[in-house]
Amino acid sequence: MVGLDFFVYAFLVPLLPALAFVVLGLTGKSFRNGGGLLAVGAEGLALLLSVFFAYEESVSTTGIYHDSSFVWMGLPDGTNFVMGTLMSPLGALMLLVVNIVGFLVVVYSLEYMSHEEGLPRYYAELMLFLTAMNLVCLADNFLEFILAWELVGLCSYLLIGFFWKKPEAASAAKKAFLVTRVGDVLFFVGVFIFFTSLAGVVNPSITTLPYQGQVCPGGQVTWACAGFTFAPPNANSNAPFLAPGTITSPGYGSNLMTLAGLLILGGAAGKSAQFPLHTWLPDAMEGPTTVSALIHAATMVAAGVFLLAITSIYIGFTSTAALVILGIGSFTSLFAGTMGVVARDIKRVIAYSTMSQLGYMVMGVGASSLVLVGPGDAMFHLFTHAFFKALLFLSAGSVIHAVGTQDLFAMGGLLRKMPVTAFTMLIGALALSGIPPFSGFFSKDGLLALTWAASQHYAVALPFFLLALVGVFLTGFYIFRLWFLTFSGSHSRTPGLHGHEPSWIMRAPLVALAGLTLVAGVLPLFGGFANLLPGVQWGTLGYSYTSSGWVFSSSDLMVAIASLVLAFAGVGTAYVFWGNGRVFSLPENSWLRAPHTLLLRKYYFDEVYDGLAHGVILGVARGLDWFDRYVIDGTIHAFERLFSQASERGRRIQSGLVSNYASWIALGLVVLLVAIIYGIPWLDSLWGGG
Repeated sequence: MVGLDFFVYAFLVPLLPALAFVVLGLTGKSFRNGGGLLAVGAEGLALLLSVFFAYEESVSTTGIYHDSSFVWMGLPDGTNFVMGTLMSPLGALMLLVVNIVGFLVVVYSLEYMSHEEGLPRYYAELMLFLTAMNLVCLADNFLEFILAWELVGLCSYLLIGFFWKKPEAASAAKKAFLVTRVGDVLFFVGVFIFFTSLAGVVNPSITTLPYQGQVCPGGQVTWACAGFTFAPPNANSNAPFLAPGTITSPGYGSNLMTLAGLLILGGAAGKSAQFPLHTWLPDAMEGPTTVSALIHAATMVAAGVFLLAITSIYIGFTSTAALVILGIGSFTSLFAGTMGVVARDIKRVIAYSTMSQLGYMVMGVGASSLVLVGPGDAMFHLFTHAFFKALLFLSAGSVIHAVGTQDLFAMGGLLRKMPVTAFTMLIGALALSGIPPFSGFFSKDGLLALTWAASQHYAVALPFFLLALVGVFLTGFYIFRLWFLTFSGSHSRTPGLHGHEPSWIMRAPLVALAGLTLVAGVLPLFGGFANLLPGVQWGTLGYSYTSSGWVFSSSDLMVAIASLVLAFAGVGTAYVFWGNGRVFSLPENSWLRAPHTLLLRKYYFDEVYDGLAHGVILGVARGLDWFDRYVIDGTIHAFERLFSQASERGRRIQSGLVSNYASWIALGLVVLLVAIIYGIPWLDSLWGGG
């Protein structure tokens, strides 16, 4: 194992794509291929460093963090603002996710985007996004995290709107930016509630000052003095700065801490497209498919789950906040799945599956907080999901690249023409459905077992566990509906539509992601990989929570069996309606027409939000405009008229006649003498003078 001092070079991971961004932004037009090879090289080096740092973190039996920070602003009261890099187990895991998927997407882009205009801009924005995501992974305090988080949002706006000449793409970019900003405002407020509430909290186990030469008031290390830091330098991962669950003690004000935790959830919901801030993600499919694979499947949307995970470790959630987190995640997993079963656009179906799987991750963070264990299960599903979801998106991109349409009902019969794409996408679909031995089975069943365990301690969580089980059925149904409509049958449903495999520049990332999807689920059983997943202790088949800790029990087997039965039922149902080239359509007089329309219109959330914007927000804006025009401006204009009239009358006094001026002087002297002779003595007696 390399000495921990090597971790001071972790800043190179975001620096490499940042340098590529600068070069491409300044000289991108001089590159023959738009700078794609430069982007591949920079991201390839960042990937190698990420693998090395993750390995070093995983083989550390003590779970050491390494923090390289400096104070860039200190206030007289001891509050400090710091910048630095924190190498932690969760951060190392996220680096792997971001840079493995990032590298494969950039390679895939060399062919997929080769005929598009504005390639230097595309690769520059992609490099800036990867820089921001790597900064999110390595941020050692909330303020630095917020800066990187906002840069991620900006890059998302730029990349969704890459085809800016299309009104739909420009509108989708604005929608994503505005909806996620709502979550960001909630996130900011939550952070500052934590900061003001925990500013004086002291962890007695920390005996060293946080930074060289820094002296905290009273010689004690507080959260304010340490500068919002997630963990002090070289802290053990099993002893975070504020242990999970500690904020429930009376000294922290549990109601305020519940509010702060829910505000953090609001920020995560915006980035991770959780109900009710979910509406932007399906529309974001207007961007290039490569952008969908990277940002809106594997990395940016996962940042919200990462935020919840690190908050649960370094601060903790109250039981009330944890229950809400569990409920929102569970409901979203089912809610998004219902819309996926009717969508016609191949990318939108996968987008709804992303929302649903992110719901499972959020549910897992809530469940882990309820039973006071680390969020490793949620992060494990984030890890496996990144590979099979990127695989699904890039497979969809291969289909779109070949046939020129995204309409599932225009496809069909592509299995013989595109076998590599078909079979790699099949692997992704099986993993998404949670069918063994593919990775999604291990990570999703871990979340279900964890939620079942939480429901045994908090009965109110049981309905949410049941919702998650129903979501398993829907997942198998909608993703195999997509696969059957695309690849099954003997011919295409559109005359003249001829599919073909892309070159190996695009097929190689598909094969690589398929391989990762096959092996990622069993990685916790080997070596120290489980060290990157706090709270996960793996056995041969699974685990559950008991009074003596996490052990395998029959309940895990029952949850796994129930999940498998529902997954196979979903796949089988999809085959009945769509398999072997069949295309099912609802009869015109079917009673299902109304709910079908409801799902197609996405529960009318867009219309509700538009109505809210026009009816309420615009109404408030008009009221404020009236107040500004007639109260504020009216008051100012009234004073203007008053002074104008006074000056007009005063101007008349300036007649230019010396005799008039002499009269005014004489009158003024008389008034002054009267005031001196009679006024001053009267005031003196009135105020108690002699």
